[in-house]
Amino acid sequence: MYFTGLDVHKAFTFGVIKDKEGVVLNKAKFDNSEENFEIFFKGFPPEETKVVMESTGVWEYIYEILDGKGFAIKLANPVRTKAIASARIKTDAIDASTLADLLRADMIAESYVPTKEVRRLRDVVRQRKTIVDGRTQVKNKIHAILIRQGVKLPYKSLGPKAINWLHDNIDINDILVSYFNLLEQYNNELKFIKERIEARAEKDEQAKLLMTIPGIGPIRAMEIIAEIADIKRFPNSSKLCSYAGLVPSIKQSGNSLRHGTLIKQANKSLKNALIESSWAAVKTKEAHTLKLHYLRLKDKKCKQKAICATARKMLCVIHAMLTKKQEFTA
Repeated sequence: MYFTGLDVHKAFTFGVIKDKEGVVLNKAKFDNSEENFEIFFKGFPPEETKVVMESTGVWEYIYEILDGKGFAIKLANPVRTKAIASARIKTDAIDASTLADLLRADMIAESYVPTKEVRRLRDVVRQRKTIVDGRTQVKNKIHAILIRQGVKLPYKSLGPKAINWLHDNIDINDILVSYFNLLEQYNNELKFIKERIEARAEKDEQAKLLMTIPGIGPIRAMEIIAEIADIKRFPNSSKLCSYAGLVPSIKQSGNSLRHGTLIKQANKSLKNALIESSWAAVKTKEAHTLKLHYLRLKDKKCKQKAICATARKMLCVIHAMLTKKQEFTA
């Protein structure tokens, strides 16, 4: 059996292949391309070669190349791969060699690799978030210009009625025209991607379950499903809440134990989706367990802490629903 460590960068990769005794059989630095990976692994059969690389911003492209050729690949969690993170001397060659050694010793702290279908879904829902953020920035620019011009908009939001009112009541300069055009483009793109996500939610059995929860519609359901990926990888709701960053940090010294703010290491996309869903849930007219949980806490704590606790409870409910394949019960 051969063991390969790959230190992957945007444009190139440094690879090291070792045998079971740790003897270096091949090492090279090469530009990232399918042809160059074929050259690097020439003479090392996929069924006899294990590969490990860190979960960086460009892992997916390389992973798909090697996975398509039949290599057994592990994705190392860079935060937990302490042997590299704490190394005093850090070079591409040392990183790749250390990864190969950790693979030989079966000591790789792995990152979960979602299926290709889930990765594409994540791309879509995260792209929607990017479009929403971009549209918000454009709206803020328009509001800033109106404030400088002393214009008071008689609408709460900058929707079509507000835009028409502006055209009818103020002199529209070239800058505002440009921002109006950008806003229209963002709205069109958002409508397009929203329709794609909603169409997928209508056919997804897990999404149908999640949409029975107050505050969760098609978009939020698909966001949550995309980030969780496979509910079976979380043996209990505590593990899932920790993954979402909805558990407090713990500071212990001697006999003293203190709970602090929410942990920072988290899936922020999942965390944001749950918090936004929780706000929507507590604003619904009907009474349900999530809303009652929030109302009990908000008087004892601040609203923000109460909504985070509600998001955590919602995620516990989601874990049970997806595991048992049951709808939400108030």
